[in-house]
Amino acid sequence: MRQKTGNLLLLISIVILVAVVVLDRIYVSNFKQRFLSLEKKRIETSNKLATAKIVHENLNHVRDMVFENMDFPNQPDSLTQETHIFNFITSCINDLKLKLVSVKPLRPQGSGLITTYGYEIEILGDFFNFGELCSKFENSRRIISLETYEVCPLSKQELLLEGGSNRTIHVKMRINTFRVKKS
Repeated sequence: MRQKTGNLLLLISIVILVAVVVLDRIYVSNFKQRFLSLEKKRIETSNKLATAKIVHENLNHVRDMVFENMDFPNQPDSLTQETHIFNFITSCINDLKLKLVSVKPLRPQGSGLITTYGYEIEILGDFFNFGELCSKFENSRRIISLETYEVCPLSKQELLLEGGSNRTIHVKMRINTFRVKKS
C-alpha cells in the first residue's frame, strides 16, 4: 500500500512538474512576445520624441531668426545693426583664435522692405578655422551671407610677424546681413 501511495505521489508530482513546465513555456513565450512588442513601441516613442525635440529646436531657431532680422514698428533695437554684427564677429573670431585685421561697414542698400548691410572683413588664420567661421555664419541667428572671399597664403615676412602661430592664411571677405521691415 505504501508503495502504491508512493508511486501515486511520484506520478502526480511528475504530472504537476510537466504541467508547470508546459505552462511556464507558454507563459514565457507570451511574455517574450509582449516584451518585444513593448520594446518596439518604446523605440518608436523614443524616436518620435527625438524628432519632436529637433522640430522644437528648429522652430525656436526660426522664431529667433525672425525677431533678430525684422524691424518691428514701435519696438526699437537697444543696439544698432553694426553693434550686433560686430559683437557676433568678434566673439566668433575670438572663439576660433583667428586674428581680426579689419571690419569695414559698407553703405546700407535698401530695396523695398529689405535693407542689406554689407561688411568687408579681413582675418588671419588657417583653413580649418576659416571653415568653422563660415559654419558659425550659417548657424547665426542673424541671416549672414558670405558674398565673396579671397584666401591668400601669408608671406614669409607675415609668418615671422605672427611668431609661429598656426595662422597661415589671409582672408578678405564680404558678408551681408539683412533687416526686413514689417509692412
